[in-house]
Formats: sequence, structure tokens, C-alpha cells
Amino acid sequence: MKLKFTRKTWYFFLLVSAAASMLNGFAVLGGMDFSFLEMVAFCITGITVLFLAAEKGAPAKEKRNYFLIFVLLMLSYILNGWAAYIFSALVWPALLAMEYKRGVPIQRQLQLVGAAEVLHLMFLLLTRYGGMEAMSFWTNLLWVLLACARGWAVLSLYKQREDA
Repeated sequence: MKLKFTRKTWYFFLLVSAAASMLNGFAVLGGMDFSFLEMVAFCITGITVLFLAAEKGAPAKEKRNYFLIFVLLMLSYILNGWAAYIFSALVWPALLAMEYKRGVPIQRQLQLVGAAEVLHLMFLLLTRYGGMEAMSFWTNLLWVLLACARGWAVLSLYKQREDA
């Protein structure tokens, strides 16, 4: 039996990644530490982006762009401080923008994820570096909402593949 991995398969893995982030966010809001789930989400996202970059028959420009998204993801892990947060906030909007460029109608989802990333990044930077530790609850709540937005975007991608 030969396994066949399609874009729909990779969208499913991105959906699992968003769900793991969401579960981690709910755990943090509940006062628990499930940080390993965020690492699982990070790994699944990285592997998925690499496989999208290696897709047979895809144009070289598209493969390059997916690889650059992977580099952004790796930089968000390697770097420390505010630069890591900025690179991390660019990954999902860039990934969704790539799909939007391919003609997939996900403009609303892309706008929502982009806005949620900016809002979460602003709250995160204010909490970490602005001396506003009292905003940590709202930062964590925005993390959960961001994970929900990512999940909705990827679910839309998945469902559109189902219809095709």
C-alpha cells in the first residue's frame, strides 16, 4: 500500500497544529503548563511547510517562498527576544498569503489571522518588554483567539480541497 500525500493532507496537519496551539492556550488560561503542545505545533507546522515546499510539479518560485516561510519559522525558534516574536508572527500570515496567491478564496481568514497576529504581538511585547505584566491574561486570551483564527483559516483550506 502506497501512501499518497496531497495538499489536503498537509492542510490537515496544519489543522492539528492549530488545535495543539489552541489546547495549549486553554491550558495556560487554566493555570497549567502544556508548553510541550506548542513545541508539537511548531514541529508539525515546520514539517508541513517543508513538504509543501517539496511538492512535485510546483513552480520554483512557490517552492522558494515556502522554504522562506520555513526559514522564518526556524528564525523564530533560534533567535531570542523581540525578533523571535516578530518572526513568529509573520509565519502564518505568510503561509496563508501563499495559498491566497494560488487562487484560494481565503481573504477574510487571511485578514483575521493577520490582525490577530498583530494584536497578539502588540500585547505580548507590551507584557514582556513594556512592563505591563498585568496584561498577561489578555495576551494569553489573544493567543487562544489567534489559534482559533488559524484553525478557521486552515479548516477553510481543507474544506475547499474537499469540494474540489
